[in-house]
Amino acid sequence: MIKTLALAGTLSLLSFESFAAMDLETYEYRARIDSDLASRCSTRPISYQEFIMRIDWAFHQGLITERAAYWGKAYGYYPVVDFFDRTVVAICKGV
Repeated sequence: MIKTLALAGTLSLLSFESFAAMDLETYEYRARIDSDLASRCSTRPISYQEFIMRIDWAFHQGLITERAAYWGKAYGYYPVVDFFDRTVVAICKGV
């Protein structure tokens, strides 16, 4: 029984996916790279309210850090989040 519990514990640790919010350095780097790729970012401008909403939502979901959210608001970059797995797939130029 102990071996079974140890095996189950080991398998659960191996299948555990670590999650960390995107920090400011990564956010800035992705903003420089992703904003140049037109296929990842919307070609239509988004409203200021939508811009702020996307940043705040990503922050409150734990996808980006507070510093990254402030930087994004200050410099006009917002995260694009995958609807299904809730990962940041791009950082796009907004307002």
